[in-house]
Amino acid sequence: MAALLMLLPAARAWCQVAVPERSVVGIARAEEILVPEGIRAPAILYPQGRVHYGVVTELLDQAVAAAVGVDDPVEAWRAVVSPGDRVGVQIDVEGIEAHDPALDVLVRRIVATGVPLRNITIYAGQESALFRAGFDLSGRVPGANVMASDDFGYRGGISRVVLDQCTTIISLSRLRVDAHFGMHGALANCLESVPYTERKRIEREPERLAEVAANSTLRRMIVLHVLDAMWPITSYPVGERPEMWQYGGLLVSADPVALDVVGREVLLEALRQADPGCVALDPPVTWLEPATAEFRLGNSDPAAIDLVERWPLDPERADAP
Repeated sequence: MAALLMLLPAARAWCQVAVPERSVVGIARAEEILVPEGIRAPAILYPQGRVHYGVVTELLDQAVAAAVGVDDPVEAWRAVVSPGDRVGVQIDVEGIEAHDPALDVLVRRIVATGVPLRNITIYAGQESALFRAGFDLSGRVPGANVMASDDFGYRGGISRVVLDQCTTIISLSRLRVDAHFGMHGALANCLESVPYTERKRIEREPERLAEVAANSTLRRMIVLHVLDAMWPITSYPVGERPEMWQYGGLLVSADPVALDVVGREVLLEALRQADPGCVALDPPVTWLEPATAEFRLGNSDPAAIDLVERWPLDPERADAP
């Protein structure tokens, strides 16, 4: 691992290498993400439990530091964004809510690097999906900008939100099963930056999913991929609440392919626990190999992926909830 870190440039260039010899995926996990039930988290107010934001902050800091290859989270964040950046946060709107813990903490960490809140844009493909998720698109509420790609149009097949509002992008997705791609992760999240017709085409041709992430603009601008695996969604029963598994982790990498390879194994582990006979996702994940062989987006060979794990997280290191 030490030899690998010597190969990583000191600044942002570390996340712009197309296909490194090896890829790093940082993983931080916690035994418990919820505040213990009691006076600070009464069950009547928090029937599903109250998220411990201090733990989520520590998870994100440690996973980013592990992915960048440093011990100090402050140094790691400075390698990802700088105060002069206009940062886009590309979100998986179907898996992330307006007051999603990972999203809230990510925005706070970007601000802590010196980026003004007005220079942060949270965006997804469709306004209707953002509205359903509880985001305010009026522009009258103080905070980060919230925009829908479809509302601002496209140029050269890429959202004008990306081209006109951002200099740097961090992609945040929720690890979950998907009816079109088998799983939704870092590569699938890039669909938020392309036109609706292109999203639908890729749904019909899932093996071409990596084609979207291979766009030169997205490839250059996305400096970090964050995969929220605190509660991976393992199924969507019709008319019922989604089934979730508490994995308790955040996964981070500059390599979206390597990140999805690791994410796929996390989902398969959950599915095997629920059904020992389950050995694969349905539909199968057909787009990882082309992502490496055809589009050269990253490493799909587990032997070329270094997992830097920071687990179990010590709750005493986390800030107050």
